[in-house]
Amino acid sequence: MKDTLRQSFNLLLFYLFSIVYLEVLFKIRVLNFQFDSDLFRIVIFSLFYSFLFLFILKFFGEKTVKTVTYVLVVLITFLYFNQEIYSSFVEGFYSITVIGDFTAGLSFFSDYLESIRLGHIAYLLPIASLIALDYFKLKFFHIEYCGLKQPLYFLLLSFLFYFGALQTVSDESIIRNQDGEIITIENVGTLLSYSDLDLYTYMYNSQDALKKFGLLTYTQRDFMQLFRNDPISPQAYEVLIEDFINNQPGHIVNAHSNIFDDKNFILIMAESLDTFAINETLTPTLYRLKTEYAYFENYYSPLYYRSTADSEFLVQTSMYPDKNVTLSMDAYMENTFPNTLPKLFKEQGYTTYSFHNYFDYFYPRGDFHLQTLGYDQFWGSEELGITTGFDPDRVIVDHIWQSDYDMMKRIVPKFINDDKFFVNILTVSGHFNYAETHEIARPDYVEAVQEYLDNLEEPVEYSDQILYYLAVHMEVDRAVQYLIDELENANKLDDTVIMIFGDHYAYGIDNEDIWAYDDEYKTDNDELELHNVPLMIMSNSTQMRGIKTAYASTIDITPTVSNLFGLNLNYKQVFGNDIFAINEHIVRFADGSFISSDFRYDALSENYIINDETISEQYIYQINQNLMNNYMYNLLMLEYDYFKEDTEE
Repeated sequence: MKDTLRQSFNLLLFYLFSIVYLEVLFKIRVLNFQFDSDLFRIVIFSLFYSFLFLFILKFFGEKTVKTVTYVLVVLITFLYFNQEIYSSFVEGFYSITVIGDFTAGLSFFSDYLESIRLGHIAYLLPIASLIALDYFKLKFFHIEYCGLKQPLYFLLLSFLFYFGALQTVSDESIIRNQDGEIITIENVGTLLSYSDLDLYTYMYNSQDALKKFGLLTYTQRDFMQLFRNDPISPQAYEVLIEDFINNQPGHIVNAHSNIFDDKNFILIMAESLDTFAINETLTPTLYRLKTEYAYFENYYSPLYYRSTADSEFLVQTSMYPDKNVTLSMDAYMENTFPNTLPKLFKEQGYTTYSFHNYFDYFYPRGDFHLQTLGYDQFWGSEELGITTGFDPDRVIVDHIWQSDYDMMKRIVPKFINDDKFFVNILTVSGHFNYAETHEIARPDYVEAVQEYLDNLEEPVEYSDQILYYLAVHMEVDRAVQYLIDELENANKLDDTVIMIFGDHYAYGIDNEDIWAYDDEYKTDNDELELHNVPLMIMSNSTQMRGIKTAYASTIDITPTVSNLFGLNLNYKQVFGNDIFAINEHIVRFADGSFISSDFRYDALSENYIINDETISEQYIYQINQNLMNNYMYNLLMLEYDYFKEDTEE
């Protein structure tokens, strides 16, 4: 029995070493590693899992213990490794819910493989250690059952460590100031607060949960969310939501209100359009829009959980997407959204169109745009005749990105003769992977980019990814110029407003390459500034000229457009802010970070910077809590389809 106990203890140490090692490695490589109470808590949780594994295996023979140990170590290693690869793509962390979109993810498998780096080999140490222990025939798996006493001790110890770890989870909302001192709810006096215990219970922020509880506990809690029951009734939630909406500040008419009244409107969400895509030589049309019309230099398109689809959701509804569903566009297809752009424009007598030069493989845009958002017509690449004979198997091995210029030639005749039109355009030519094989990277584009880069007065550092990225965006520029020319030929240009923005930054390019190439907008090693992308408005209004400095993001587009065009938006029912409103402009990121002209908060490091001496630390705390409060109410409104009853009445 003593030998069995000793071997059980050896196996326990191996499990503990493997889990703690992977947690620390993941923190070092992806998160902000520190020797702090969070690390202590993660070690205690790791002891819980180690004793629990040992308790279960105590009832099996040596061969089964060996097999299960190999399977567990491989699966856990893959979990950590895969989360790092995923976060390198979208700067976020996947949930159990994304498993429902596994087949769509297969189409990016080659990009997944290309993201693997030499440093990732460090994740294999637990597997290598297990193989070595097995190779040298150490008595490692012989932990046979010798009575119920030992397993019960292991079970008891596992739960003691579990509850011990829970005791370290604070039920008090805490934020640290610049000197590392703790500011709590009592110091501030606000009625709204979210504690670590709330985070553990509801898992509303993946990054914070990973930092505070570790990846294994994050995965366990994420899985348990599938079975969580709401503590109060839907009717009670409805009362809370109504009270929340009634207490929102609303909107005040400003100097830019209604300046585009009765104008036609074309909204272009350009795939991966980043700040460094625009220059006078390669993209002269976009450069002219930037320098001669309105350019918003502090506009951000934060990456949420499903990149382009979530940016689309933010823009069209002015609501945040939900990380707890596979895809918000699909999960809330049946919801009622009274404040979408097409519905608001239709109330003013506009005909509304939406166009995209790809098919509905990744996202159900056709149904979402027509049924949920309320567009009169939606045209994808199949309907436009750009792609025919759609073959899903082909998509998995070859994305076949389509030409924006070709799309523009096909769609302009569909709306150009209408009296009043709102046109939503989603481009795809700028999509990664940026390489010689990219369908839009024509040889003449590539040659033009190489000539441009080689002839710069001051040589710049650039990678092949940058080279091909710039090449494919020449096609985007060509498409926009065609649109402008056709509007002018039809005498519609003066009566039309064109807004162009990037759906997200060019995350298909390594961050280091972006920082090395873009010195104007991307501050080195600044993860938040990566999300700064172009937003431009072309119009004949002299009032809308020059650089605009207000901070804004994707969720602010619907309120801003509504203000400019005089649309009947209920500003209290959305979560964005009119860019031209006099109230404070704050950009919120998916991980809980936020920035404005006067301050910024980095949720990863939990540090903030204040640029205005009149702003207190307590005020930053209140901003943090209010943004989280808004996000939580946003999720409630989605989950309970809050506006459905009003519509039915």
